[in-house]
Order: sequence, then C-alpha cells, then structure tokens
Amino acid sequence: MSAEMPQNTRHIVGLLPAYVNGRLEPQETRRVQEHLSRCAACRAELAAWEAIQGGTRFAAASLPLPSAAILEQALASIETQPAQVGWWQAAQNGLKHLWLVLTRQVALIHKSIWLVTPLVILFGCLLSIVGPRGTADSIPSAQLILSLFITVVGAAGVAFIYGAEQDAGFELTLATPTSTRIVMLCRMALVLGYNIALSALASAFVTFALGGSFLEVMQLWLGPLFLLASVSLLLSLTIGSVVALIVSFLLEAMQTIALNVEQGLPSLQWSHSSAWQTNPWILLLAVALLVIAALYAPRKVKLSNEK
Repeated sequence: MSAEMPQNTRHIVGLLPAYVNGRLEPQETRRVQEHLSRCAACRAELAAWEAIQGGTRFAAASLPLPSAAILEQALASIETQPAQVGWWQAAQNGLKHLWLVLTRQVALIHKSIWLVTPLVILFGCLLSIVGPRGTADSIPSAQLILSLFITVVGAAGVAFIYGAEQDAGFELTLATPTSTRIVMLCRMALVLGYNIALSALASAFVTFALGGSFLEVMQLWLGPLFLLASVSLLLSLTIGSVVALIVSFLLEAMQTIALNVEQGLPSLQWSHSSAWQTNPWILLLAVALLVIAALYAPRKVKLSNEK
C-alpha cells in the first residue's frame, strides 16, 4: 500500500488486509505476527490498514440505522408471495404484450415495403383494366393480371421482413425478451394485412370499372397470396430473400400464364386452375408451411460475436 514499500518477497504486505479483518487461519496469523515483530516496514503498512479500518467503522457508525418499522416493511415485501393471476388476467396481459410487439414492428419493417407495395398494386390495377380491354374475355383476364401482381408483391414483401440484412435494428430485436419467432410472425401479419387491404381496394376498383363479382376476384388471389407468403417466408429463412422472391414469382407465373402456340406463333394466355384459388387445401398448405417456418426460426438468435 505504501509507495516506499520495497518489492521484497519476504514481506507479508499481501496478508495484512486479511490480518486486520481477522480472516487469516491461525497458522498464518502466527506467521504474520512473528514477521511484524522484526519488520518495521510491514508494521508501518499495518498501521495504515488499521487507520483505514478505523475510518470505515466510524463512517458506518455515524450513519443512522433504519427504524424497525422500515425493516419490517422491507422484510414483508421480500417475503410476500406474488399474487395469483387468473387465466383471464393472464390472457389480457398476453394480448396486451402481443399488441405492443405488433405495433412496434411498423417502424422496424423496411420502409420500401410500405412504399413499393401500393405502387405495384396500382400498376397492376391499371394494367388489368387497360391491357385486355376489347377482348372477349377481358374481365377474367383483368382479374388474373391483378391477381398476379397482388400475389407476387405480397410474397416479395414477406421475403424481406426478417434477418440482419433487412433489419437495421436486428441486434436490438435480439436483445429483447420477446421471442424472435413472435417478432417474425407479427411482421408477417402486418405485411399481409397491408397487402390484403390494398388488394381489396384494387379489386373493388377493377370490379367497378369492368364489372364482375368482387368476391370472385378476392377468391382468385387471397388463398394464393397466403400460400406464396408462407413459401416466401420459409425460403427466406432457409436459402435467402432473393431466392424466395424468384421462386414465388415463378410459382405464380406458372399458374397464371400459359404459353399457347397457334399456327406456329407462340402467344400468352391467361389461365387459372381451380386448384390455384382460395380453397381449404391451399389454406391448409399455407398454414403448414407457416408453422414449419416458425419452428425453423430460432427462438433466440446468437449475435455474431457471441461464443
């Protein structure tokens, strides 16, 4: 402790703090006492440690002790068991937490999803009205064109909602106690809900402009949108977002666009099988893929610098 203490291994400076506090074994205590009887330097060091101990005791003694009532309240609050929460209160707390997680994801999802999605759907809406106008099957073709744009842009948005490369605050997300699976599913619900709302408006506009049934247009794209979104999410987790986008586009194009050859000239024909519409099998397959994606995503992801 003293600056003048020589660096000599025969001194017992390292044992003095424990000696002052009475924490040495009896054998060590006798050895220290024998050394102090013949070493002036160590006795000076011991005096410094005793002065520090005395000052500490004086400071502790000068502090007022808490009253017995305060001590009893503190002990009572420590020993009190947490109140039992009923299932209804637990459900309300869970829903409140889920709502907070859901609403907080709006600002974390990449802004391009909120901006590009309405532009693409608007372009598909205008193209579906102008493109097949004047043909015999203008209404079915318009509905299929709109369905193509809706499902592809929905799958594209879901492909870029999760992962460090899409989320600037990914490390902050991992630092929260909320499971990353819950965060991922909340983001998918937001993006899908946003796409469904815009797509419903576009379908209503096309129906108003060309005629037809609004429910029939919804049936064309609602099931495939959910299915392609689940496919896109699973592929973005396992392979990558770009691959998920390409595969989703190819799946929808294969179901919507058919190559027809007449008189040696190829032409594109808009077609849609009944299997690639909203039906129970499409919805069940979409739910199954969504469950697989949620199970595949780790509950807690380790940061790159963690071991």
